[in-house]
Amino acid sequence: MKYRADIDGLRAVAVLSVLAFHYNAALPGGFTGVDVFFVISGFLITQQLAGEIASGTFSILNFYDRRIRRIVPALAVVLLTVLLLGKFLLLPGDYKAMAASAAYAAFGASNFFFLSNTGYFDQSSDLMPLLHTWSLGVEEQFYLAWPLLLALVATGRKRIDLAAIIGTAVVIGFGASLLWLDADPKGAFYLVLPRAWELALGALLVFLPPLSQRLGAVAIATGLALIGAGFIFVSASAFPGAAAVYPCVGAALVIWPRRDEPRFSHWLCKLRPIGLISYSLYLWHWPVWVLFRYYINNAEPSRLEAVVLAAVSIGLAVVSFRFVEKPFRQRRWLPTRTVQTGLATGMAVFCLGMYVNSADGLPERIAPAVYSMRSLDAMWEWPCKYEPEKTLGASFCTFGQSWKKAGSKAFLWGDSHAGHFAPIMEAAQPDMGWLLYETCPAFFNEHIYRTYTGIPNYRTQCAEQRRKAIELINSDPSIDLIVLASAWAYYPAIALQDGTLGELSGSGLIEAGIEDLMAKTARRGRRFVLVGTVPQHLVDPIPCAMAHLNGLWRRECTPDPKEIQQMKTHTVTSDTLLKKIAASRSDVAAVIPRDALCDKAGCKGYLNGEFLYRDGGHIRRNLSMETRHQFADLIGLTNALMEKPARAEASAAPSSN
Repeated sequence: MKYRADIDGLRAVAVLSVLAFHYNAALPGGFTGVDVFFVISGFLITQQLAGEIASGTFSILNFYDRRIRRIVPALAVVLLTVLLLGKFLLLPGDYKAMAASAAYAAFGASNFFFLSNTGYFDQSSDLMPLLHTWSLGVEEQFYLAWPLLLALVATGRKRIDLAAIIGTAVVIGFGASLLWLDADPKGAFYLVLPRAWELALGALLVFLPPLSQRLGAVAIATGLALIGAGFIFVSASAFPGAAAVYPCVGAALVIWPRRDEPRFSHWLCKLRPIGLISYSLYLWHWPVWVLFRYYINNAEPSRLEAVVLAAVSIGLAVVSFRFVEKPFRQRRWLPTRTVQTGLATGMAVFCLGMYVNSADGLPERIAPAVYSMRSLDAMWEWPCKYEPEKTLGASFCTFGQSWKKAGSKAFLWGDSHAGHFAPIMEAAQPDMGWLLYETCPAFFNEHIYRTYTGIPNYRTQCAEQRRKAIELINSDPSIDLIVLASAWAYYPAIALQDGTLGELSGSGLIEAGIEDLMAKTARRGRRFVLVGTVPQHLVDPIPCAMAHLNGLWRRECTPDPKEIQQMKTHTVTSDTLLKKIAASRSDVAAVIPRDALCDKAGCKGYLNGEFLYRDGGHIRRNLSMETRHQFADLIGLTNALMEKPARAEASAAPSSN
């Protein structure tokens, strides 16, 4: 194997782009540097494997000996360091999640962890210190099969035949990744199968004829242009898919073997020093950034802080390369000893991570007074019975009186904001039978929907769920209260329609959808309550709320004037709309939390000595019953729910639709 300094230069380009993206530099597609790494890895490892297979010296044990010496030492140091620092910086819930991700990462499986733990109600992915290890998981899973598969396919075949086989696999894999992205966007990002074509593309280059000096120069120029275009134009909202062509084909063109090295590639060689530390820099840069964000209570670092953090990351990478990577790469143990030591190291990290996870993130580190805020899961806890409902075709959360036996029923309908109001409803009106229909917002219908969510068939699902809900409501006369609660303030910017509603857009679509629902479900004695969005935080308020109550390493919190203003004004438009709808009908009441929670100075965060929020936008569900009562009274919900049914005829008769 001939050493190629230009490939180390390309590594530098890749890792610096990832660092710039993560450190909030103006490089929207910088994350595609990871895909450049995939192509480089596929080429270099396949080149070595092909040489060994051709010479008859291939050994799977020797292969894993090299991989362990290359990957495990630096990774283990980072995992152990993050586990140690997490004890002093992270709240129990965050520490618990991070420890689990470390356990997964120890055996190259963290991509599975993040696939399952980066949903709407999980910890924000940009505050997971080991999120970046997902790419290591993809690589290691690919190399579980690739060496043996290549040895099987390559034996007795010419290079041109191998190129045809691998090229076909690349094309099929790329096509499959496009289909995967449509069906399962998260899986297409995190899983090895939809990413395998990127590593296979690098492998394909090993078996292609080398380029001439002139063609090589054109390939390098074109490749760098494609990579640069990916850094500038590719969006993280729909990736990998077709957009992965930019970094992958670009990297392939730069890497493509050449008979003679063109002068044009010499500048890449000058980036070699950064390329040599690229693995350690990739490992360190993200935990450094995220752990500092925890220190500053989840805020965004300033530009100066970002520059300092980048310098710290590079410094740690240099130390890691010099004292961890190089010694272990050069050490020549017997392969069996290397594999045994690697497995033992992975098991040690795994056990430590699972101990912290099983210990619930060591909650004894925080004051007992804030134990109820120890994690996102704990703050969302609330007992709710699940009863089957034939019309809806599933079991749904019910509370208050038994849904089947209650003489008076209430239907709470909306998104997660309906979910966080459910315990408040229970405290305000416990004598009713309540059903929580936590699905799509009630104003969605067959014509009104929202922009892309990443959920396959989301629009169709919402329309069908709405049809079933209307059918249930109209078939049960004991449902005399319908409460609609959603994140109304966010929908004007993302609501769409299919063209059947003329020029309506934004808030007009919300109004049209609500009025359509009322027209189809209104009847004598049935009331509607519209609950507005609670004031929303710009950033997660929990760290600041707990900063003075625990012994963690945290910077002193100060109120952000921008956030105060945002909380006071963000919901004004949607609140005005809900009031307008309520004023137009005798059977509708509007409850506007902002009116009660905000004044000129700001918005309330505490009530009855308890912090109200679970995250930036949701109220805690594990508030004490007394606090829930006070909250319901404060925002006017209690009065709205207990108001006697309107005697006037509803404005529309119920519809069979």
